[in-house]
Amino acid sequence: MKSALRPLFLASAVLLALLTLARVFVGWCNATDLTPTSGTFTALAVDLKHGVFYRPLYGDLGYGGTRYFPLHFVLHAALLELGMGPEAAGHFLEAVAAFALLFGMYRILCQLNVDRMLAGCISVLLLAPETSQLAILAIRGDLLPAALNILGVSICMTPSFTRRHLLGASLLFTLAFSAKMTTLFGVAAVFLFFALSGRIRKALEIVLVTGLGCAGVIAIMLLASGGRVLTVLRACAAAAGYNPSLGIVHLALFPGIWLPVGLPFIILGCAALFALPRRRLTSVPAILFVLTALATAILLGAIGTTFNHFIDLHVAALIVFAAWLCDGETTQRDFGMAVLCFAALFSLSPLAWKLRHEDSVPYSQAYRQALQFIGKQDKPILADNPLIPVLGGQQPYVLDLFMFNALAEKTPSFAQPMADAIRQRQFAAVILEDDLESKTSAWRGAETKEIEQNYELVQRFPKAYVYLPRKFLGTDGRPQASGDSASH
Repeated sequence: MKSALRPLFLASAVLLALLTLARVFVGWCNATDLTPTSGTFTALAVDLKHGVFYRPLYGDLGYGGTRYFPLHFVLHAALLELGMGPEAAGHFLEAVAAFALLFGMYRILCQLNVDRMLAGCISVLLLAPETSQLAILAIRGDLLPAALNILGVSICMTPSFTRRHLLGASLLFTLAFSAKMTTLFGVAAVFLFFALSGRIRKALEIVLVTGLGCAGVIAIMLLASGGRVLTVLRACAAAAGYNPSLGIVHLALFPGIWLPVGLPFIILGCAALFALPRRRLTSVPAILFVLTALATAILLGAIGTTFNHFIDLHVAALIVFAAWLCDGETTQRDFGMAVLCFAALFSLSPLAWKLRHEDSVPYSQAYRQALQFIGKQDKPILADNPLIPVLGGQQPYVLDLFMFNALAEKTPSFAQPMADAIRQRQFAAVILEDDLESKTSAWRGAETKEIEQNYELVQRFPKAYVYLPRKFLGTDGRPQASGDSASH
């Protein structure tokens, strides 16, 4: 049995990696998971490319409003400046972040004295959960902060921790914060580890230097936006709302409901934490897992957050399980390897099903067909996925429909300019992911009625329902040119 475990585990990890690469190739080509969230991150990058850093809640460009921190879309905008397309730039950024996360985890496992083959296979298991698959296939700020955070932790686990390591780790923790404000549990875990091991000075230094770096990030954001970012973030946080008890409920229920593949890894992490010897409870893996679970519960209390935020917990769970695995006798290691092998094989079936049935839908082609159907227009396109107007060469009128709905629900007058623009048919077209009559439509409030009264559904593509102004339709059902439309 022992002699067969290692090659079987290696084979399962290789199959998982190959299946993920296949999903990446097909999913990126077809824009499988380029949801409105991906559109928002891309639109933020396009805004920055045009010199706008955190657009106002409402202004000349239309509606702004986001809770996202800037590093991801700043790097995305830099790639756009280098000439890459919006989709290619976003996918390239996610690929680099994924490799960085895998490398950081591999480095930590090697520092835990896990042999290289086993460390590589366990690192590959990070690809199995739904959260990781979504993060790789989409364009969103989940992988980048997770990677920077784990790389920072790996540096702090270096036996000979010097001033150079301190500065490098603090820089990585600061960058993780600049990509996702809540990614502070890594530096918190390192602080507790140093403090509990008697290295108080190092604990204070890592917190102080990282704190200064985070303060610098906030200062740069304020200066670059002319102070506007504070208003935007504060308004969006207040509008979305927060419920701490909801975070605990989501932490308990989401894995079982939405993460059937990822749930075993979280269970293994919890089991390993309780099975660790008492002397290892103050180690980095144990502290990181506990703090990541607490941070995830806190984060899930924010209205609108969902299971994509479990990626850090999956990473921490695998690390603490590996710590338990390498701390035991041969029988314990064999049992742990067998469990991991089963979890890897268990993940292959749903991934293969998604590759065959979900990833093959040509959403990217549908977006371009919708834009081709509309034709070149001088007026803006209104879409619930900002990626569509971006692909049409425009800056989206609505940056984040979820935040627009939240702000409009709290302050109804906030949506009035939108309703007026729809009523006056200022948009060349309205392109929605779902029919307005569908229960899954993302639109709420008076805007839905205004679209129904002033626009007509004329064409259906996958995730692209095209509505055109009623009186500007030609006899063939297509929109007339802008000059012809003005004559009506």
